[in-house]
Amino acid sequence: MTGLGDVTGWVLDVDGCLVRTSHAGGAGGVLMPGAADFVEGLQAAGHRVLVCTNASEQPPATYAAHLRDLGIPVADEDLVTAGSAGADHVAAHRPGARVLAVGDEGITTPLHDRGLVLHDDDGDPTSVDAVLVGAAPTYSHADINAACLAVEAGATLYVSQDQPWFHGGRGRSVAISAVIAAAITWVTRVDAVVTGKPSAVLAESLLARLDRDPGRVAVVGDAPAEIQLARHMGARSVAVLSGALTTDAIATLAPPLHPDHVVVDVAALHQLVAAPSATRPSGVTS
Repeated sequence: MTGLGDVTGWVLDVDGCLVRTSHAGGAGGVLMPGAADFVEGLQAAGHRVLVCTNASEQPPATYAAHLRDLGIPVADEDLVTAGSAGADHVAAHRPGARVLAVGDEGITTPLHDRGLVLHDDDGDPTSVDAVLVGAAPTYSHADINAACLAVEAGATLYVSQDQPWFHGGRGRSVAISAVIAAAITWVTRVDAVVTGKPSAVLAESLLARLDRDPGRVAVVGDAPAEIQLARHMGARSVAVLSGALTTDAIATLAPPLHPDHVVVDVAALHQLVAAPSATRPSGVTS
């Protein structure tokens, strides 16, 4: 196995990787063994560390605060969500766009922070340039109707994720933003552009933030989505067996989706990164 000694940029998944939880973004979760030490060790070594989640209900700062409360030292600006990546993409490729947000503060706050114009409920939805769907506890008929009218009129449809299930190491739950976007697609026959894992949109946002050679970046996570994300980025993939993935599940993946490295958890990964190149710590399976 090729070592990770030359990696200086890291993208770390939250749920099932740093935190065991049943709620996206780490809320109400329990810290994985060794997670805080791992992140602190990377930062102390001068590495660039981004924490990335497909959650999109809350703004990045809220999820970062959850993690800091658990002991993970992550700054607000180093927490990337599927919602903030969507805002990054629209701002970069369609500056000044009018956006209809279907979701909660997890998408409205990043859109506003990037200077994009949010559609007013009293305005004409057919005048907007883009529709961004994120997670929310509830959705209104009016919002979904407006989104369908906007997309039918030519607005680009974006969704925070298209994975059917959320896995956080404590069971699974439906990824509601994907459900809402699928309904809009059913009505309009327009497919959504995904802004979260494992999309090229997210890969672009992460690489811009990391600002380093993709070959010196590693993506760490507990699901095939992180492996695919690493492929989009041209980065290395590290699978942890503390969430959705198991050794049996990895064996069934198509060869392009085989991770570059497999470890039991981030505690084992910490040992691997800190160990001499000729040493294989316990908990490293490949």
